[in-house]
Amino acid sequence: MLKKIVTVTIAGILLMGAVIFYFVTFFAYIPFAKFSGFPVPKNAKLVKEKERVDIYDWSKASEENGIPSGYKLVIKSKGWKERSQEGASTYYEKGNKIIDLISQTNELTLIKDKD
Repeated sequence: MLKKIVTVTIAGILLMGAVIFYFVTFFAYIPFAKFSGFPVPKNAKLVKEKERVDIYDWSKASEENGIPSGYKLVIKSKGWKERSQEGASTYYEKGNKIIDLISQTNELTLIKDKD
């Protein structure tokens, strides 16, 4: 009886952890129409905007470590495929759309390929 209670408790904790991870990860990013639905962190602050480029102040961006794994997971789940990486710049592709994501210390830059 005790073994069953422990098993159910552990399963419940793991399930709650998975649900919390899902909501924290997937609801922290929103698809942005300007970048063909590419997900952008909700808590990133837009500091500079041009026709094809947006620069965000985002504390989780890092030149050394790139973007958090949760952000990579969200990008992949939205159908974007990582095509290449050159230093701090990572190119993502979905269909015929290409987004250049540049991760620098506390700064995230998105560049839309010319249409």
